[in-house]
Amino acid sequence: MEEVLNISRVGNRAISFESHTLALNESVARICRDWAQQTGSDAMLRVNLSGAQPDVDFEPEHLRRVLVNLLDNARRYASKKAESIQVSTHVSSSGMVVLGVWSDSPPMEQSVEKHLFEPFFSSESRSSGLGLYICRELCEGHGALITYQRSRRDIHANSNGGNEFLISLRRSRSANEDSGPPSRPFIPWH
Repeated sequence: MEEVLNISRVGNRAISFESHTLALNESVARICRDWAQQTGSDAMLRVNLSGAQPDVDFEPEHLRRVLVNLLDNARRYASKKAESIQVSTHVSSSGMVVLGVWSDSPPMEQSVEKHLFEPFFSSESRSSGLGLYICRELCEGHGALITYQRSRRDIHANSNGGNEFLISLRRSRSANEDSGPPSRPFIPWH
């Protein structure tokens, strides 16, 4: 019910949330630790954090909501083996801060992949179909971009295919060395 109310508040209008400077690695580590303890998923989860200690502009509770939703989805489809869910942060060569949530889940059907971020779309009858849509709206409201890709990760020296959601986050304005105006994010959905 909460998701339906949130979606009705967002509607089709562009939203922008007040952002806070957030130490991404610390926040991700805390959220993952709490989630793993609450769900009993300690063995399934591997967290690889960037050595760069990136600061980003994002509201902490919104990041928690996005990350927990992605972790819950990953857990639903992962194999349940050790390290079958992997969370990572890194700074790309272009300077973007990227948060990834990967699981060794089987490939999605193209019809599902095509509609991943649409409201009320779900491949399961028990799902509201709002989780990924709300994640996208929260990300966009903070100038971030969420995408999906099929990728490979190592689990105990074996390369495994899986589903990965990537969030490209805006670096904190205080962390930017450029004193010029902040750049606007590229958001292809609007």
